[in-house]
Amino acid sequence: MMVSMPGRKSALWLAAAISVLTFTTAGLASAATRERPCNGSVELCSRTLDQVVLPGTHNSMSNEEYGWAIPNQHYSIPTQLGYGVRAFLIDTHYGKPSPGTGVSGVANWKGSDGDPHTNNAGVYLCHVFCTLGASDLTTELGKIANFLASHPREVLVFQVENYVDPEDIASSVSDSGLIDYVYTGSTDQYPTLGEMIAENQRVVMFSEGNTGSVPWFHDSYAGAMQETPYDFRRNEANVPLSTQGGIDLLTNPATLDSTCRPHRGGTTGSIFLMNHWVNGNIDDGPDGTLDVTPDPAVAQILNQPDVLIARAEACKARRGKLPNIVAVDDFGEGDLTDAVRQLNGVKAKPFFEVTRPRKATVKAGRKATYKIAIRNWGDGESALTRVCASVPKKLAVKPKCVSAYVSQGNPGKGTAILKISTRRIIQGRFKGSKSGQVRFTISGGGDSISTTAALKVKPLKKKKPKRKRH
Repeated sequence: MMVSMPGRKSALWLAAAISVLTFTTAGLASAATRERPCNGSVELCSRTLDQVVLPGTHNSMSNEEYGWAIPNQHYSIPTQLGYGVRAFLIDTHYGKPSPGTGVSGVANWKGSDGDPHTNNAGVYLCHVFCTLGASDLTTELGKIANFLASHPREVLVFQVENYVDPEDIASSVSDSGLIDYVYTGSTDQYPTLGEMIAENQRVVMFSEGNTGSVPWFHDSYAGAMQETPYDFRRNEANVPLSTQGGIDLLTNPATLDSTCRPHRGGTTGSIFLMNHWVNGNIDDGPDGTLDVTPDPAVAQILNQPDVLIARAEACKARRGKLPNIVAVDDFGEGDLTDAVRQLNGVKAKPFFEVTRPRKATVKAGRKATYKIAIRNWGDGESALTRVCASVPKKLAVKPKCVSAYVSQGNPGKGTAILKISTRRIIQGRFKGSKSGQVRFTISGGGDSISTTAALKVKPLKKKKPKRKRH
């Protein structure tokens, strides 16, 4: 599921408030027989993994939210998940807690005796230097496992630049609980997303080599994955963005084909990674140091949907298929998720489910009240959801439709309350059943479902005629 990004200024404090909504269905409506969306869209359920485009991030673990120095991303991986990212390019290193060292308090560690596991060393997510930022791998994978537990219709892909023993990666995957979701099938022929979800094998793990004997840890560039080049450096410091070489390469129609040329993995892998970011300046900055800081202003240009789509289409023309992963820096700048929807040929829309309302029993002439709880498993909100009711004509008066706002999420939620005026039914004068079904229709944002609830009307007692006085 892809959720709309908040405003840049408010996003970081909102990240702390993101929570996962869970919903246990009880007496679902007719919509319960429909297959819920896969990665936000019903249309994707019947496609194999290599037929789907996923929004991805480069150096996903390097983020501003956790206070990393020189971050590639604004948000942590758990927050990225909440906003719709489904593919992650991460690095793993051995590190050792070292209070007061850098911003992380973790230093890279190889072990003085050649054993990297000595002196409380562990496996961390780091980008080259753990002192610039480090997250315990098992802890972060545990957060991902928690997301998957409460978001049962999502499929993820990880590409690991691995500098640790593969068996240590396997231990972290196992200890974190992520192993319960790891895909163990073939990378030559993938199942559909719907089948992966049904089997609960929803996390595909790739490595840039160094996979050891771990069966589910796939060597990306040994036939499983192909990619574009990834080094599109800016020319020099203090040059206007519009004239910088890397940006021009990725935005100029005349050069897009060259940026899609085969790189690692050649052209054989069924998963195609489009690397779409510009590294820091290749020349020294004015202060004599190499400027490698990712620039959000650059991402604001590169991550626009028209730019992403144009390059993806150019890569399709050259490579014979659309990219399956579109990986960017500074996710949240531009609109990666919108671009991916367009590449997948789907639109953001809600997917409603409702609980069947409780039956109402009221005296004739009074109003029956029904509460309609709506859940949204789709990829978009429904700001104007119409809830209408059809009623047995002999029992009640057709009510006006009411409106409700149904948020997006997994699931989003909304509530509508309908009050139905019953007719004045007099005991002994009404023929037929005093019970019937009210049918509710919930529609909005391109989706529509219905459910029913029972209505029972208690007739009024027939008034006795007044006795005449003599």
